Amino acid sequence: GCGRGDEQVTTAESEKVTQEIRTFTMQNTKAGEPKWTLVADVARYLESGQIRVEKPNVTIFQEGQETMTITGDSGEIEQNREDFRIIGNPVKGVSKKGIIYTNELYWKDESEQLYAPGEVKIIRGDSVMFGKEMECEPKLEIVTLKKVNFTIYPKDEKTDETKN
Repeated sequence: GCGRGDEQVTTAESEKVTQEIRTFTMQNTKAGEPKWTLVADVARYLESGQIRVEKPNVTIFQEGQETMTITGDSGEIEQNREDFRIIGNPVKGVSKKGIIYTNELYWKDESEQLYAPGEVKIIRGDSVMFGKEMECEPKLEIVTLKKVNFTIYPKDEKTDETKN
């Protein structure tokens, strides 16, 4: 139960910091196009190859355009995979299609997908969806959730007005 989780945090916090940087910026690009940029107040490089960051602000790009901005209290970056995790109370992801609120949000660079293992709240206009285990792309056009509870208003979703 609770003791095991506390033990893992203690072990992780005791890992040796090899470098600390204030006002940290990191960018991931593929074929010259930006995929994401992360700006943080502080970054700590750990012996394991992870980078721990405080107050991260991440911008995700698709096809050269800003698609989503994610903010949180802290985060971790996997240097050899370009994956990251943002933790917060709450983590907030904002795109043109809506806003995500959760406590933990992962970016899977290989699939260019976001994943939230816990509870998620998604807002589009006045429509609100709650669920767990969210997977989505940064534009929030396709979202997969488990244990969904929602209120959707037609004005907040695209409808085909040519059909009667």
